[in-house]
Amino acid sequence: MRRRARLLQNMNDQQFQTELEPDWMDGATYPQPESLNDTFWRWEFLRRRADYRQDWEKYFQSTYEYNAACAKDPNHPTQYRKKVFSPDHPAFKARMPNSLEKYHLSGLPNPVVAQPWMFSFDSHYGRMYFGQGPEWLNGGEEIKLCLSEWQIAAVFNLKKPLSSQMKKVETDLLEWQEHQVGRNLDRRKSRDEWPLYLRVLDGVALGVSFRDIGNRLLDNQEDDVAEARIAQLFKQACQISLHFPV
Repeated sequence: MRRRARLLQNMNDQQFQTELEPDWMDGATYPQPESLNDTFWRWEFLRRRADYRQDWEKYFQSTYEYNAACAKDPNHPTQYRKKVFSPDHPAFKARMPNSLEKYHLSGLPNPVVAQPWMFSFDSHYGRMYFGQGPEWLNGGEEIKLCLSEWQIAAVFNLKKPLSSQMKKVETDLLEWQEHQVGRNLDRRKSRDEWPLYLRVLDGVALGVSFRDIGNRLLDNQEDDVAEARIAQLFKQACQISLHFPV
């Protein structure tokens, strides 16, 4: 995709690219369904989110300045005299409090970078915590968890059959998800329309109307039909941006 550089400020005589302007009308500039793995497809949707770009803008400069200061300070031996990556380098990650909880990332890559280095999504969701018994470090089996409104913890007994326990937990979780969220979020991964989703998101971000996007992307359809279809695609693209199927 084509990128439009916006120059923010000069830090150590370097200028950093922090915005992209993709050519939503040119499908050849977008990844094809099987050209990316799930990690980088998820990144394609995340880096287009307005809240992600706002958080990047908020934290990238302070992170860069901190890294540069540490590289000059012998009191930071792990960073002293080490290479400082600029914010538009694929290895750079902006430090943001609670980035793991919000984005499932330990640091924020620049949204203009298509394939960040050493990049993966992670979270504390789905992790297992084991009770060690009363003799373990003279402690008990209590494990303290701080759960937010949208989290649930389940307890399994390894001395009993797991299949019935897992079935019950799955049933309860699906019921609670429908109750709390309003619907079940499980969906089949179908990449066929993901490139089209990205083009719709990019067109809307540039202020192009649903009708104009439909006229460009959907051949031989009436204006009203094309406009309704683009509105539907935009809604689906926003959903996958927030709830990428994992």
